Amino acid sequence: PWFRAPELLKRRMAEGKPWETPGRGEEVRVPEDRKRRIAEALRGAYLGLVSEVLDSGITNVADLEMAVENALDMKAPFRLMNDLGPAASLALVEAYAKTHPGFPVGKCLRERAASGRPWTVPVVLRQDRGDVAVVVIRRPKLLNALDAVAFEQIAERMREIRAEGAIRAAVLTGFGVKAFVSGADVRFLSRIASAEDGERTCLESQAVLNLVQELGKPVVCALNGVAFGGGMELAMACTARIARRGMGILGGQPEPNLGIIPGAGGTQRLPRIVGIEKGAEILRTGRPVSAGEAERIGLVQELCEGDLLDAAVGIARALADGSRKAPGLPRAPLPSVPAALPPLDLGHLSRRIDAILCETILAGARGTLEEGLKLEARKFGECVGTEDMRIGIRNFMENGPGAKAAFVHR
Repeated sequence: PWFRAPELLKRRMAEGKPWETPGRGEEVRVPEDRKRRIAEALRGAYLGLVSEVLDSGITNVADLEMAVENALDMKAPFRLMNDLGPAASLALVEAYAKTHPGFPVGKCLRERAASGRPWTVPVVLRQDRGDVAVVVIRRPKLLNALDAVAFEQIAERMREIRAEGAIRAAVLTGFGVKAFVSGADVRFLSRIASAEDGERTCLESQAVLNLVQELGKPVVCALNGVAFGGGMELAMACTARIARRGMGILGGQPEPNLGIIPGAGGTQRLPRIVGIEKGAEILRTGRPVSAGEAERIGLVQELCEGDLLDAAVGIARALADGSRKAPGLPRAPLPSVPAALPPLDLGHLSRRIDAILCETILAGARGTLEEGLKLEARKFGECVGTEDMRIGIRNFMENGPGAKAAFVHR
């Protein structure tokens, strides 16, 4: 019954007059108490509606969260409720319902408040195709960027797949056509405050990628869009990689632009996949590679012109039944590791970070993959102590990915 045309709107329509709205740059001043009451009413209505939709059973938390955030370009409801707290969210809806007869207070919201637990918002989804599990990373607002929640949900899906005997292989892909994974969420990186924190964060991320690599079942990465930073590192942990043909930019490791080195295995897996010379050049310059170059150097095994997911599922089955051989990833120390890497024109990039990166590449290649990953985590922690990391992260957050940071090489 509360879904009715308000009297205010009826009067305005009858008068045929436009609403008075603020002009460009005009500030509307509202007393703080009134502003608070308006905000509480709007939140009560918003969260009540969301709860009613969820109670109806026509959708789920994951789809509703994504739909509202992207289509309506507003703060996603379940994240908002987690920020406010379940009890506070319920109180806002109950207060709104008290002054608006007929407004529903959702059963799901009452239950959530009673439990005291935050909402779980799935961002890594799974849909099986027979004996192949298809895992989709879905954070389109952020081009599927990885944060702690996404990493943990990837690990959850992989542990499920490992435990299920009926599942013989997996495909890992991203939602949409723009990005597989655009990298690590920079807000996630900006909160790293010490070398110890940096090393711990890397080891946690590496543990998830190690789970993908050592799953015991083939995992094919279907690169539906660009893969940068942690996205490329995640792809390299998979058994095999395929991509769409014709992509002028497939991905790379742009971490030097942020004043850091890769921390989820990029300094160790890339040289083992494409060779030290080529891998080091890509890592040190931070330049992207095209799909064609990625195929030539062995970073991807196949380029697809048809349905990417169908192709990935077929390859996963072929790897599982042995009719196709996996490219392999050397775990032992690499042979013929040079004493030093050749000079490169680094442009504006930090020479301090490049020195750390070179040492990580070479020392890691001389040891096992396991040893190299631990070294990488320590060296990432070393980056946290530099001025250039703070400069790089701040520049990205304030000016965006296209702006060059003014590194001081310290």
